[in-house]
Amino acid sequence: MTNSHAAGETQKSETPKFIVNTNISKDNVPESFVGELTQQLSKALGKPAQYLAIQISPGQVMSFGGSTDPCAMCFLYSIGKLGEQENKVYSKLLCDLMSKQLKTPSDRIYVSFFDISPGNVGWNNSTFP
Repeated sequence: MTNSHAAGETQKSETPKFIVNTNISKDNVPESFVGELTQQLSKALGKPAQYLAIQISPGQVMSFGGSTDPCAMCFLYSIGKLGEQENKVYSKLLCDLMSKQLKTPSDRIYVSFFDISPGNVGWNNSTFP
């Protein structure tokens, strides 16, 4: 977005949220993970890091394919910037990052993508226009 857009226009497309649910322990989540995830996802989505919310929920009781080996179920929510082709790029980026940082194989990670409308996102006492 250019700086010529009104504040409301800039904000309405700047609301990504990424949630990671994993069965690895909190002790095995590197301190650098959230920062690297924020920077990489911000760059890939083309949205400022200041609007990106990240939630990591380690130590979950989970299985994948009947096994309790390390796995993750993730959710990326965004107003726009999602689609079949874009999601392939995001999936590779996120799986590679989680495989490297969380030692979770890419074939044990699901990432679900949700393109949400601005009126369905509450922020700062209202919703996005």
